[in-house]
Amino acid sequence: MSAASILHYRFPRGRRTLRARVAAPELSPLLESFYRGYRCHDVEADGPCTISLNRENGSYRLAGPSGDWRAEDVGEALLYYESELTGALLEDAGAFVHLHGAALSHGSRCLLLVGPSGAGKSTLTLGLHLGGMKALADDALLIEPGIGRVHPFERSIRVHRAGLDELGVEPEAVPGARYCAPYLWLPPQGAEAPDSGPQQPAAITFLASSERTRLVRLGATETLKELLIARLSRSAGRDFECLARLAGKVPGYRLEYGRLSEALSELQRWSEVSSGL
Repeated sequence: MSAASILHYRFPRGRRTLRARVAAPELSPLLESFYRGYRCHDVEADGPCTISLNRENGSYRLAGPSGDWRAEDVGEALLYYESELTGALLEDAGAFVHLHGAALSHGSRCLLLVGPSGAGKSTLTLGLHLGGMKALADDALLIEPGIGRVHPFERSIRVHRAGLDELGVEPEAVPGARYCAPYLWLPPQGAEAPDSGPQQPAAITFLASSERTRLVRLGATETLKELLIARLSRSAGRDFECLARLAGKVPGYRLEYGRLSEALSELQRWSEVSSGL
């Protein structure tokens, strides 16, 4: 049986410390890069574990808050671990409104990318990062209820091999990243995030698949509808008030595209225009 290591995490100002037990030494270097800013040290080792990851008979078994998972390869095991840890940390994130999306900054401008799983958020985030933008969050957005600012959430950018192929990028060409098939992980320190604090969004782009590429300006009502669909939390009254304020102040767009390269070009055009504002 492999020697187990215990990792502790706590969301800033969170109420509890999360414990993860990992009995798979080959995964430790990458796991220790996840949520580095949320890691706790000098914590008592007693108490139940929130997450447990073990290697059994050539495969991996992970137990977490949402259930038990089995993975045949390293990349899949890391995916399950990160997913369970993300959910547990978000539960303790306090009064933020949680959205399924990504955030990037360009100078003083902040762009939100919102859409369902598989819409291309992470791949586009990596492409924009490689183009010079700073990644603030990937997969989960923390919106401050009072004034709508986006707070960085320290989760690695995770991109599937298929997304790298669409970008035309080889894993070894991404500085600071690690590749465990079929995923590439770019830890927050590699993406230079989070170190600049909360930012006020300048635009919200909702991603949608289509046969043609076009960027459509949305009204406040449609923007609010899309934001409510993208919620990860379910505090209806608080969420509605916050997101209605955000939709009323920040322009919303729908980016329809079929090819990732076309979507990336549209978003890069936004960053070039916004840099002069």
